[in-house]
Amino acid sequence: MLTPVERVLILKGADLLRGVGPRHLLGLANVCREISMYKGDTIYLEEDAADALYMVVEGRVRLSTEDRATSEVGPGEAFGTWSLVDDSKRGHRAECLEDGMALALAREDFYEVAAGDLTILTELVRVLAKRLRELAADAPPEEARVEGEGVDKTESMSEAEAGAGGQIAVEGERTTTAGAALSAAVAGKPAAPLDETPGARPSEVISKGAPLEPVIAPEPIAPEEGAEAPPTPTPPPASG
Repeated sequence: MLTPVERVLILKGADLLRGVGPRHLLGLANVCREISMYKGDTIYLEEDAADALYMVVEGRVRLSTEDRATSEVGPGEAFGTWSLVDDSKRGHRAECLEDGMALALAREDFYEVAAGDLTILTELVRVLAKRLRELAADAPPEEARVEGEGVDKTESMSEAEAGAGGQIAVEGERTTTAGAALSAAVAGKPAAPLDETPGARPSEVISKGAPLEPVIAPEPIAPEEGAEAPPTPTPPPASG
């Protein structure tokens, strides 16, 4: 049976918890479980859900993917670390090579403790940010920093752009789309006309492609049946 101090020292070996102070790790140490490991035991499989981090106290564990050994973990080292931030499938298999013992920190217990201790969460985010910077440093320069400008457009953005492009601003007899006019203004050039509309009124805005409704003339008023027609006015005589 490990003491709380021994558990804290063991948890310090986990990469995600290395920067957390002993006082903050004490809360996590109290919710860890001690599990026995025996040679030949399978701790978890590739398809198992990632639900706990493991710290080896005694013995050795082999990690493998598709029957290919990727690494071996010994006393003071962690495996299944990313289960604290990712609840997807394990993606690798863990098998015991030598009898021993390990500490298991369940993700649910971790967040229950961390919810009342922002220092733990802050350190977790700091380590994740460091990992992301390392990945970005290994990526090509054009992919090292992607912030989404012009890469992916939401549905609402696309609809807004389509609506803006469908409006025609008419100035005199020259018509341009709003998007073309804005692009030309940024470039310091006059907007190119897309259509000619003789007699168009300034500042008139019509929807592109929307047909104009015909003007319906009022129907002539027919005289009531039986009523006398009004007399036809007699033109004045021509002056001699």
